[in-house]
Amino acid sequence: MSDDVVNGNGKISPRQFMILVIMYTIGDSMLVIPTLLASASKQDAWITMLVSLVLGLAVGVLFGSVAKMMKGVGLITFIQQSMGNVAGSLVGILLIIYFFYIHMTLTSEMSQFMTTQLMPETPINAIVMLFMAVIIIAYRLGVEAFARMGELLFPLFLLLFLLMTVFLLPQIHLSKLEPVLADGLAPVMNGVFISFTVPFSELFVILMLVPHVAGNNATMKPLLLGILISGTILFITVILCVFVLGASLMETKYYPMFVLAQKIRIGNFLERIEAILAFIWIVTVFFKTLVIFYAITQGITQLLRLKESNMLTIPLAMILLVGSVISAPNIVIYNEINKDYWPLFDLTICVLLPALMLGWFYLRRNHDHKVK
Repeated sequence: MSDDVVNGNGKISPRQFMILVIMYTIGDSMLVIPTLLASASKQDAWITMLVSLVLGLAVGVLFGSVAKMMKGVGLITFIQQSMGNVAGSLVGILLIIYFFYIHMTLTSEMSQFMTTQLMPETPINAIVMLFMAVIIIAYRLGVEAFARMGELLFPLFLLLFLLMTVFLLPQIHLSKLEPVLADGLAPVMNGVFISFTVPFSELFVILMLVPHVAGNNATMKPLLLGILISGTILFITVILCVFVLGASLMETKYYPMFVLAQKIRIGNFLERIEAILAFIWIVTVFFKTLVIFYAITQGITQLLRLKESNMLTIPLAMILLVGSVISAPNIVIYNEINKDYWPLFDLTICVLLPALMLGWFYLRRNHDHKVK
């Protein structure tokens, strides 16, 4: 597929955009959010996830409003046009650096999961190199190609997730939800800070795909529907962890959902199906990482006004390969970053910045109307 398709001529349907929103939102959250929530909210983690879903829909309205303002141009280009070339370029550089950080932490997390749970003897660099090679191939095929791939894999993802949920029903213990709100609302709200920022606020990156969505005003509905569906899946994930494992095991296990999959026993023939969860998680992480890699490459292309972007893929992949290895050397440091520092970073870049952009846009538009 030509680079023109990758850069701007490829179109995806609102349904495909919704699926990419779902895959992106679930991303790595299915495995890491339960542990982070349990450390803050204990057995009330499910309440925290429910509150976060409501906030996620609210921030979805914010992102949808920004998408409507973009009027079919790229996000970085829109920022430059709205804020001026100098200020807009500085904000664009900040966003690209942010995209870099998300990509490196995601790739690091994926490689840590593979080496600790599935392939402990495989060098971490080999896993990252293979993963990045697939990302580059998918990017070069174009946004239409990976949107269609998401459309094909999404029903399989839903089916496997539904099967896992059904298989876990016999192990549910309602007593593990008690006591509800034992320490009041404070722990619940502490957990909201984490469970809102990681899955939902990072959806700001998906605005890089908005110019490819067919129909100028067709992003708000699929965006909100995608957040609702993905948030519901994450809510089911968290409440299953509480029902089956309880707060103490959720807090001590790095990948509670993976532990849940290991607990599935149906008769004497269906067990050890955690590979199904690994497949589900790798698929969602792949799509999230691919969208972020697209955002980095297209962000640089828009910022520097380059005519084509394929030439950037291999140098960027090499930088990201090294960065992913050194950014979070182990899972303990990664969880500490996620819990203590990353939510503030997400909140600043992904919520405060678009809110300021929206306010600036309306102030400038009102000023222009008064001048006329």
